[in-house]
Amino acid sequence: MKILVSMLLAGGTLLLFGCIQSSKTEQRVVELPAGDPNSTLETAASIGRGLQSAGLVADVKKQFPDLTQKELSGVYLTWNVGNFKGKKSVFFLTGIQYSGSLPDAKAVADYCELRVKEAVAEKLPQVDAK
Repeated sequence: MKILVSMLLAGGTLLLFGCIQSSKTEQRVVELPAGDPNSTLETAASIGRGLQSAGLVADVKKQFPDLTQKELSGVYLTWNVGNFKGKKSVFFLTGIQYSGSLPDAKAVADYCELRVKEAVAEKLPQVDAK
């Protein structure tokens, strides 16, 4: 009886650990220019929604055609307000969340960062996209 209980407990533990997957995130931060009166959360939301409706994920797929649909579902773009180094900042977080191995993760995050910087530069022309 003790052996059966031990085997069931060990099997259940292995099953539980087999179901748990750790995820990894490769992300970049893009801040709107400090001191610019247009550097607001509303501006960030407008830029972010514009990138999403313009097909950021589809552009990532074109740039990285070997990404699976599951990997593409990990591409994200968010915006928020926070305090960095004691100053209020409006910023974007963009990148990719994935599990397992993704050799292109850094390149995907870099590409997302570039797209956000380009969109910010288009909306706030004094900002350099590079």
